[in-house]
Amino acid sequence: MNTEDEQRADVGRSSLMKDSVLLFTEPSALFERKAVKPTWLFPVLLMIVLSIAGGLLLTDVQLKAQKEAILKSERFDEQQKSEILKNMDEGTGTTMRVLSTVLAGTAFIFLSYAVVSGLFLFTGNFIFGGEASFKQVFAVYAWGSLAGIPELLIKTPLMLMKDSIHVYTSLAVLMDYSQSNTWLFGILNAVDIFSIWRIVLWSVGLGIVYKFGSGKSYAITTFWYIVYVLMTLLVKNIFSGFLG
Repeated sequence: MNTEDEQRADVGRSSLMKDSVLLFTEPSALFERKAVKPTWLFPVLLMIVLSIAGGLLLTDVQLKAQKEAILKSERFDEQQKSEILKNMDEGTGTTMRVLSTVLAGTAFIFLSYAVVSGLFLFTGNFIFGGEASFKQVFAVYAWGSLAGIPELLIKTPLMLMKDSIHVYTSLAVLMDYSQSNTWLFGILNAVDIFSIWRIVLWSVGLGIVYKFGSGKSYAITTFWYIVYVLMTLLVKNIFSGFLG
């Protein structure tokens, strides 16, 4: 690598570091930069790596929770439960576990980021009459989603220490986790400090790239978050009904 290439690499690293710091100290300044140069690869790759790492660390905890749900189910008799649990154990080999976690984590992040960015873009461009590119909106979503890093760093160790997935940073702490399948629990769990932080970051970013007032940008993010919460609760309710 020649001197010129080294200088470019140093500038790139410096820019990423500056963007990362601005996200937590002055997000409006970060999104002003992204409106002009909407880079997104770094935050996406970072979340993929951290999500995969968290998934691998929590595999046994998640498996335990799945087994508990099967054992509590009234839909299956004891023989069926035994077969299901046996199949679950046979499917948790190290190679298969790592491969499935990596593929699922990567696919989920890329797909979810693209879908939500598309919904934000549709609402901002066609409903509210703004003008932004998909790349700009995608960059806002990707960088705003890095609020998930402190969430992972806090929740993952707590889950490992408790050997349980039932760790909450939301109003759900006011209820017992045995009620986690209820709609009220799900709604309270949606009022989560990290989710609110993400909504604020996305709203600030959309307001900047669209040159919207805060009312419109918060309307976009809050509306789609509510839709997401309701759809998640509906799917969870259906799944709970299937397990019995």
